[in-house]
Amino acid sequence: MPKLMRSLVLAALLMFPATLVAQKPGQETTDEPKEQIEGFAFRFKDRPSFRYGEALRMDVKAKFHFDLRHFEPPIVNVPAIDGYSLTRARVGVKGEVTKYFEYEVEREMRGTLGEEHPRHPWRDVYVDFQPYDFVRFKAGKFKVPFGMEENTSEDRLDFISRSQVTDFLAPGRERGGMLHGKLFKGEHLTYEAGIFRFDGENSDIRGIPTGRRTYAARVSGEPLRYVSFLPKTIQHMYLGVAATTGSLVEGQNGLHGRTISDLTYFDHVYVNGFRRRTGLEFAWAEGRFGLKGEYIRVSEQRKGQGIRANDVPDQVSRGWYGTGSWLVLGEMESNGKDPKKNAFTERNGYGAVEVAARLDVLTFFSAERVGTPSPSPRAANLALNSDRTWTFGVTWYLNHFVKLQANTQREWLTNSNRLDFQRQSLDGRNAFWTSIFRLQLAM
Repeated sequence: MPKLMRSLVLAALLMFPATLVAQKPGQETTDEPKEQIEGFAFRFKDRPSFRYGEALRMDVKAKFHFDLRHFEPPIVNVPAIDGYSLTRARVGVKGEVTKYFEYEVEREMRGTLGEEHPRHPWRDVYVDFQPYDFVRFKAGKFKVPFGMEENTSEDRLDFISRSQVTDFLAPGRERGGMLHGKLFKGEHLTYEAGIFRFDGENSDIRGIPTGRRTYAARVSGEPLRYVSFLPKTIQHMYLGVAATTGSLVEGQNGLHGRTISDLTYFDHVYVNGFRRRTGLEFAWAEGRFGLKGEYIRVSEQRKGQGIRANDVPDQVSRGWYGTGSWLVLGEMESNGKDPKKNAFTERNGYGAVEVAARLDVLTFFSAERVGTPSPSPRAANLALNSDRTWTFGVTWYLNHFVKLQANTQREWLTNSNRLDFQRQSLDGRNAFWTSIFRLQLAM
């Protein structure tokens, strides 16, 4: 309880200016204003923004997530995540220096608040040089251009957490450089291509990288807009394709699988060679309804990793998810993040309410299934393991600064050799329920 009170007080102090400004509609936005600005100026609508003419813009941003979680059956070996937790406490700045440079610096502050100290406290730290629309260069630490859900901000997710597929197969943030821009006129199709020092923080093992230099590329947007005879609802469909490749650190460093309650059902296996990802993305929205999905496949070579130091078939990690959403009440702004009616300031305003459902399936197996399946990390035929998760959620967007979410998740495991998992699970159960409630404060 002391931690909860301390976290709430700090969040309230940081968000207090946002609460005041939310009561004054019609103020300047944080986007570049239409009028000319001379000298220093201050703007505050979505967040505090400091300006110096057209030469400098610095926006202050903050994000706090307060979660209440309950697991069924109760998880006795990880009590820290059952109950209240402060899952995010991020503070940062972002903006522009002249019209050619964008920048962002963001840090996770949970360790400062006495919560569990994150292994990677620095989040986005980068500079983006943009001389032209068709070619820009980004350098620093940011998300590898792979995964639609991974590259979507938490503020715009339909659920409290990303899918298991994204959490374990997408690379996440890493240090590197990337070329990106528009392929044609307009913003309907974009490209990203970069080189990164390691394979991304999502594939780390206790903060230690499992992959070396990694190359990534992605093309995404609305390519069907260029096909004039198609209906508009089809033309506005979002599509994307992405890939990464990079060498592995030899050892027991393969991708693994854990339940939402942190029980390992597929452990790291011995790998050596290359890790390669391919991904497909899809999203469509019409009125109050939306559909989206993603498919990811990862192959990891295991050269000389058999029990006799022989080559064994690659480990394959494959997953997909599909999401359907319905805006039940209210309307959203075009950014998909803010309700048109503020629940605190508009007369008869209640914000917006959305319901959504998602199914994600994550599977681990050998590229060639010859011989008896085994859970051994050096087995030629890795025992197939699968995690299937249903997520049902409701989100109440009160205004730009406050969002409430409630999710229920049912996780079901399929394991062709259950002995190893039974030793660490509760009574050998393969079905788990998780209930989560979140208060999000952000500016």
